[in-house]
Amino acid sequence: MNSFVIAAMVILAGVIPCGIVVVRGKIMDAVVAYEAISSIVVMVLVLLAEGFRRPGEFELPVLLAVLLFGSGLVFVRFLERWL
Repeated sequence: MNSFVIAAMVILAGVIPCGIVVVRGKIMDAVVAYEAISSIVVMVLVLLAEGFRRPGEFELPVLLAVLLFGSGLVFVRFLERWL
């Protein structure tokens, strides 16, 4: 286990408070927490790909970063009547 994997585990702990906000918070707070979780997951996947020395797995976080931005916009679009 190297420093990249340890950093990924530490950063992944940041999903817990965001998950609580998604479940119990207001709609606008949940949208912000959703975007934060998506950013955290992308960073964790990059750290794990580097930690396990698998350069072919860098494609997934890059693709997720692009798709999660678009999905966040779609999510807000469908929730705009309640915001």
